[in-house]
Amino acid sequence: MLSYASLASLATLLLPAVSAYGTGFTGQKVVSGYFPSYQQSPADVPYNLYTHLDYFVFTTTSSPTSISQAGISDSVITDFVTRAHAAGITTSYVVGGWTGSQYFSTHVSTATSRATFARTLVSVMQQYNFDGIDIDWEYPGQQGEGNNVVSPNDSANFLLFLQTLRSVAGVNARLSISINVAGMVGADGNTLTDLSGFAAVLDYVTTMSYDITGTWSGFTGSNSPLSAACAPPSNPLSIATGISYLQGAGFAANHILVGMPAYSYSYYVQGPLTQRTCPDGTKSSLYQYATVGSTCGTYIGNGPQFLYRDIYNSGYFTSQSGYRRVLDQSSQTWILWNPTTLSFIPTDSPGTYYYKARQFFQRRLAGTNMFDTSGDTSDGRLVRAIRQGLKIDPTTNVPTLRKREIVREHLERRRRSAIPTI
Repeated sequence: MLSYASLASLATLLLPAVSAYGTGFTGQKVVSGYFPSYQQSPADVPYNLYTHLDYFVFTTTSSPTSISQAGISDSVITDFVTRAHAAGITTSYVVGGWTGSQYFSTHVSTATSRATFARTLVSVMQQYNFDGIDIDWEYPGQQGEGNNVVSPNDSANFLLFLQTLRSVAGVNARLSISINVAGMVGADGNTLTDLSGFAAVLDYVTTMSYDITGTWSGFTGSNSPLSAACAPPSNPLSIATGISYLQGAGFAANHILVGMPAYSYSYYVQGPLTQRTCPDGTKSSLYQYATVGSTCGTYIGNGPQFLYRDIYNSGYFTSQSGYRRVLDQSSQTWILWNPTTLSFIPTDSPGTYYYKARQFFQRRLAGTNMFDTSGDTSDGRLVRAIRQGLKIDPTTNVPTLRKREIVREHLERRRRSAIPTI
């Protein structure tokens, strides 16, 4: 049986020779975000704060000759692309997503269907004047939403498809994919350790470092923890593990984007909160468990999902709201807990976004990809903090309120124990 590396080499010989990277790869820091066409108007996006935007979402259909606009009109799509280009930023469109990945496996299964599907995707890119295509297959070789076609050969066929897509799209199209923070699995069900074939044809890859812990997990936790040093052994995933996986599997740092959520899950927790000492010496109250017969530090139910803008606009970060605020060092997540309502919200903020983005800058990563642009405040508090962390904007461009928040959070870290790095 051929290895994935051998398969990639063989496929390369069968395709027209193309240079791996054209104008789709800028080599500069990337501040990207997903534009949710189903819940945000193109007029409400602060285009000037981004370097690239991903239109979300087109979905697969049963035929490789078509993809679905998911009910969104042509006028919304063209308005979005026109506004983005007028602001001087590039755009890709996303195909797939949690609810739109049903037929990927079928369409990449043969050389004929791969070529047809590739031509379809490029045709849509050209029709709407997008600069690139982002494949969000959730997930090759694994079930996602529940009704996806799945084959043990998905990952190998996916690579062959991307090579075909690159050949059809040309060197200057921006091609990117998203990969589960846990990695991509091969035919044997194990995580692939060599993704060099993928890296050779892609401009960027986003590690989907969100939904790591949620209301389905059986315990409270961060949606997107920087480190999983204090997480339970059953869930050892984090931003750091996602980055390490991609780099170890063959992606260069400056092609890796880190997925950043602009939303949070909430829970109900009876206090007082249980605090644990993590293996790295830090303290954490982030992980609260359901304990039979206990009335303290107990996770007792799930609350609503919040966009960051709603948390901010509701004033939950202020003491007047009734929420107590604790910074969890290991995950770099704020815990907002209201002992009266028992609402427990692990969330990010401009300060944690800034700190994480600075870590990505130090690791020489390409940048970030926020899901999604509708979750930020109208003045872009989160994305501005990312720009600062990646050293795109001079410090003087940070609004005074945000500078105070970042300094306050930094001083709070200094008062505590060692700050985690990745």
